[in-house]
Amino acid sequence: MNCSNHDSIIIRTVTQKFREGESVLAILAAYQIVGNNFQNRLLVTVSSSESAALFSFSVSREPPESISDLTILAVVPINESFFVNTESSFGSVSSHQFTVFSDNQPTTYYYHATEEISAAKEHFLTSLKNLKASYRAVPVHSPGAFDWLHYYKPADERTSLLAIDRSVADGSQAPKTRDAKFREELERRRHEYTVYEPYHVYTATWNVNGQTSETIELPEWLATTDSPPDIYAVGFQEIEWTPEKILMNETKIDRTWVDKVMSGLHKGAIYTELASVRLVGMMLTVAVKSTIYPKINDCLTAAVGTGTLKWGNKGGVGVSFKLNEALFCFVNTHLAAHTQEVERRNDDHDDIIRRMSFDNGFRMRSIDEHHHIFWIGDLNYRLDGPEVSQEYVNRKDRDYNQLYQHDQLYVEKRRNRIFRDYKEGKILFPPTYKYNPGTDEWDSSEKSRTPAWCDRILWKGQRIEMLRYNSVMQLRKSDHKPVYADFKVDAQAKDQAKLKKVSEEVLKTVDKYENDNQPQITVEQTDLDFGLIRFNEKYSRELLVANNCHLPVRFRFACKDDRNSQVCEDFIHISHSKGELLTGNSLSIRIDILVNAPAASKMLRKLKDAQAGSKVPLDILVLHVENGRDIFITIFGEYKPSCFGVSLDTLMKLNKPVSMYAIHELVSLDHEEKLIDLVGDNVGGSNLRFPREIWRLVDNLRKMGLQTPQLFTLDRKLGQSDAANLLEIRDWLDSWSTDDFPGTPHTTAEALLMMLEALPEPVVTISERECIIASDNFERCKELLRTKLNSVNRILFLYICLFLQDFWNANKSIRIDTIAGLFGRILIRSQLPAKPEFSNSIYAYSEGERDQRRRFMMTLLNNNVREFARQEMSTL
Repeated sequence: MNCSNHDSIIIRTVTQKFREGESVLAILAAYQIVGNNFQNRLLVTVSSSESAALFSFSVSREPPESISDLTILAVVPINESFFVNTESSFGSVSSHQFTVFSDNQPTTYYYHATEEISAAKEHFLTSLKNLKASYRAVPVHSPGAFDWLHYYKPADERTSLLAIDRSVADGSQAPKTRDAKFREELERRRHEYTVYEPYHVYTATWNVNGQTSETIELPEWLATTDSPPDIYAVGFQEIEWTPEKILMNETKIDRTWVDKVMSGLHKGAIYTELASVRLVGMMLTVAVKSTIYPKINDCLTAAVGTGTLKWGNKGGVGVSFKLNEALFCFVNTHLAAHTQEVERRNDDHDDIIRRMSFDNGFRMRSIDEHHHIFWIGDLNYRLDGPEVSQEYVNRKDRDYNQLYQHDQLYVEKRRNRIFRDYKEGKILFPPTYKYNPGTDEWDSSEKSRTPAWCDRILWKGQRIEMLRYNSVMQLRKSDHKPVYADFKVDAQAKDQAKLKKVSEEVLKTVDKYENDNQPQITVEQTDLDFGLIRFNEKYSRELLVANNCHLPVRFRFACKDDRNSQVCEDFIHISHSKGELLTGNSLSIRIDILVNAPAASKMLRKLKDAQAGSKVPLDILVLHVENGRDIFITIFGEYKPSCFGVSLDTLMKLNKPVSMYAIHELVSLDHEEKLIDLVGDNVGGSNLRFPREIWRLVDNLRKMGLQTPQLFTLDRKLGQSDAANLLEIRDWLDSWSTDDFPGTPHTTAEALLMMLEALPEPVVTISERECIIASDNFERCKELLRTKLNSVNRILFLYICLFLQDFWNANKSIRIDTIAGLFGRILIRSQLPAKPEFSNSIYAYSEGERDQRRRFMMTLLNNNVREFARQEMSTL
């Protein structure tokens, strides 16, 4: 195969990705369409022993030069579920696609329609078909034939815990929060720590027909079991069922009935009343063994009135609570009466289910949102049929199966109209209604009502076993017989030891999920060394960032903290301050350093403790990944001091060229006492005292630049050759060279302006008000300079003014107001800034302030500055 250099690099890099004994068979450059974006892929078929697989890689650099440029996105074993569909519509983008199926899950890839790629595609697809055929040809596959692929899967996938959420990867949903993922995973593994504890539940219902509790004892009804139940739910209907109570919609608990219930419970245990709830004639009391009371929480009650005008003469009351991890619900209802009112009873049933909810202030639970539901009460469904009568019931009083066929509840439930999914035990007791009170005889009134199983107990939920279902004939106070049913209920609970173990494992899974579903960006290096840095020279480094994760990544260079709004130091420039990278994409970001005039003094202060020849951190860039972890990039470099950026005071103390000083030595000079060197030009017989570097620049301008047109302009634009010449001037000044001055008039003028701009403190510092007062009066200007400036600053300022006057006199074509505005902006500052690190921000003034400084300079330049200078020199 004749491969280009590009192809050779790809083959070499891909081969390095695999281990000994694994052979790369074919490679195809393809892409996928994700949303509106195209994402490059590298598809590779690999074999090992008698099995093979298809690998899909994202590529962070073209061509991939190292294995770190390749990230595995998918590993698909070529087995019985593997299939490739190459059929597509001709003439559209889909004509350049093929779809890979594995376990019935399709993945579509596209290839570029070039002659070279098409040939590679045919070779690749042929390789896939041959591998599929080879798989079929092997009669018996080794159980561990594909075990070699585990090496290439994420750790969580190896343990069947898929850390990379594909719905996150394809952008259809955002990554889940840590808490949400923890809850989700813990719920998914609930079966591992869930145990079931058995509880004995006793339910009972009785329509007392308005009777009082005074002469009624309840143990015969409630204490019928050998061992004491764990939970009791006792419901009554028609307690004090008077028109007044109905109109008042009575909800006050009748404590006499509650006391009767509590005294009638099984004597083999101590019970605690958990809750009681009442609505007119209906009341429900739930009691539990005192030993399990601490396991119960979130106990709530509810009431729903149906009946006439929803006043509560009919309806239901309920109690809901949580026992360990199981939600229990008990509902006691009294539905519409009379044989012909089946539809009304059905409507009452539906109304209660729809309207009853248990509200804890945060959310509401409906009846169906419980694990174990028990529905008790006088449901009022009757025995109905042309042949059903008291005589018929008496004649067949032991053949309840035949009688049960005429039960309205049975019929309506079979028609799926009511109590869907509820169960009821087999009825082996006589109808519970209607008796002559005080007897076991059927209704002997003139209505002679047909007997019926009005009083019922049903249940819904899993792990509920009915133990008994019966009535109590010997309680005869009412026209109804009380009914009871007891159950064995296996309720959910948590095995705390298992829960702790699973929680620890889930935390690891969540950590992995956060890592794998968190946007991540890789950088080639986090330390950028710029080497030796010199004033006014530009240095650049490339920072390669790549997205090798399965999510799109948005990034930006961020501020370090709230106090500093800057992303980086003023002398650093970032070519791409923000951007977005799709999976497999990379970006080269250029970082530039240019220590110009405004930044020079700041650099000196920043590196004040740096030793000669040492590289120190110049800045730390924060590369912020949206919804991911920040990356910190440290900028290193060694700065070579220059006279540009050094204070006037320090320049006056130099006894050797600035290039021979280390930065910390220059900084320490600020705190030393030393006689000022005499540097000068004879002006009227006096000597000037100010830095020799500034004097040398002005002196050369006097010698060669007084007749130069456009010497000082506001735009200050220089060509490339001029920039190089400025560096020659810098070196000439920094070394105190005795060679011929290398500058041209224009570059020398720019060097002077840069020297003055780079001073950490202004030559003239006056307030805006003082500037306004003095700007049109020469005498006031002189007085201001005398009182506000020390001798070095005052003489330097006057020396610059003398030069500008001479320049104007020698070159009348110049605009003196332009010169005054330019130098006024650089030399004069209206006030010292609050923070010294911004002391060279000379442009932070309004147009009005700049105009005042220009007028101040014009006043001086239009008057006899020379005489003023002589007077000042004579006093030194």
